[in-house]
Amino acid sequence: MPETNNLYGVIKEKAYDYGILKPEIPSYVTDNLKYEFFVWQKNAFENLLTYQTIKERETPNKPTHLMFNMATGTGKTLLMAAAIIYYYKQGYRHFIFFVNQNNIIDKTENNFIDSTHTKYLFKDKIIIDDKTISIKKVDAFSEHSDGIEIKFTSIQKLYNDIHIERENRTTLDDLHKLNIVMLADEAHHLNAGTKNKNGIQKELIPKELTNRTSEKEIERKGWEHTVIELILNKNGSNKENKNVLLEFTATIPANENVERKYSDKIIYKFGLKEFLGAGYTKEINLITSTLGKKERVLQALLFQWYRHKVALKNGIPNFKPVILFRSKTIEESKTDYEEFLDWTSNLSTRDFTFLKEIEKKVTQSKSLYEQGKSRTEQVINFIAKENISYSEIAEFIKNNFNEKTTIITNSKTNKTKSEKTTEEQEKLLNRAC
Repeated sequence: MPETNNLYGVIKEKAYDYGILKPEIPSYVTDNLKYEFFVWQKNAFENLLTYQTIKERETPNKPTHLMFNMATGTGKTLLMAAAIIYYYKQGYRHFIFFVNQNNIIDKTENNFIDSTHTKYLFKDKIIIDDKTISIKKVDAFSEHSDGIEIKFTSIQKLYNDIHIERENRTTLDDLHKLNIVMLADEAHHLNAGTKNKNGIQKELIPKELTNRTSEKEIERKGWEHTVIELILNKNGSNKENKNVLLEFTATIPANENVERKYSDKIIYKFGLKEFLGAGYTKEINLITSTLGKKERVLQALLFQWYRHKVALKNGIPNFKPVILFRSKTIEESKTDYEEFLDWTSNLSTRDFTFLKEIEKKVTQSKSLYEQGKSRTEQVINFIAKENISYSEIAEFIKNNFNEKTTIITNSKTNKTKSEKTTEEQEKLLNRAC
């Protein structure tokens, strides 16, 4: 999508037209963060400040809805921490952090709340205008607060809290009385395909989102209905609305409706290629091919076998073959998992015949990070040079990638449909990585 079609391109032009200079990030933000910004984080926050300056001139009494489209590992959570400090200074006291996966909530609480944790993102004391500011986790917001209150929740729980009356829970009426800042992490999971040609799909809203609720219902009724319509837009109220929704995601679905929906919301874009080019991440090789799903899986396993052999040749005996495969949806993952185990347990030399025509099916780019064809040729040449049989490779894969050595994070024992890993799974994953 052309830059001028996205918000970050629009505000650049408007800043020029209005004579708005490049903003300086306030010291009350940087002085209260544990870490300094990288260049791209600084640029992203400067875009936010420029947007706010323009918005104060054009639509000061309307809600703010922005998207930071930044690659995994670029430090989106530190930007969230900076946004919390910034919006506190603007008068906000009530923040909601939500995701579609409960296990991410637990990790992010440490970033924002636990000052003793190694990943805590603020200074030991948050000081603004010579005053120490408290920051605490809450289930229900207080009407008057001098400190920062954060409600950590999932999209399902947020929906149920609003639609089902319970003690010590913030009601929708309570939220409408407050100015709220919402932070949505990995937001692309929450809203893919939420609109049809006529806009929001109007359906009978269920009383509760349960373990049996489908992903599509959660997206449609949890995101579009609850977050956008009821909270951000205060259910269509014509009164002054200062609410803020900041979405952070690594991937925006390649869907025309979704891209159109976000064109006026993407405040900053820093993709994987830009991140790799900045030189601050591990070396990554992006491989594009026309292979089928089974062949793509086998190619990944073959690369992992090759890394293992190279490690042994260089005196690294404890190299662990670890691969992450991600399904499109939670519902598809169980089928993919069962297919994976079937492919690996019944693997034979015949399954590698696709390598004979691999050059025709894997593309090569001039980019240093898109050398799929040459990397594949490198593996095939290694096999020939070392006189290794594909039966040997098949045995390695069978031994290292089977039911005992493979974890599905939303397994048959997990009935939450939320990708929440169990305590035992967390231990196994931590030992593997």
